[in-house]
Amino acid sequence: MSIAGWAPRPVSASRKLLEMTIKMALCGDIVSVRATIRGVRLNAPYLQDSNEELTGVIVEIAKAWGLAVLFDGRRE
Repeated sequence: MSIAGWAPRPVSASRKLLEMTIKMALCGDIVSVRATIRGVRLNAPYLQDSNEELTGVIVEIAKAWGLAVLFDGRRE
């Protein structure tokens, strides 16, 4: 067993920002990927994470908090 398997991982700045952005959502609510990323980008324009990385973190948070995700990040 490696140490990395059970060692706590550091929480990234993007995860904290995303959690702050969607903290008002209640269990069962729908979280818009586009609106959430827009809110994070406005509050933290220096953030280096790509939209795909942010979308992955949004899905992780939504799963943990019992939220649904609206994948409206791309326009056709």
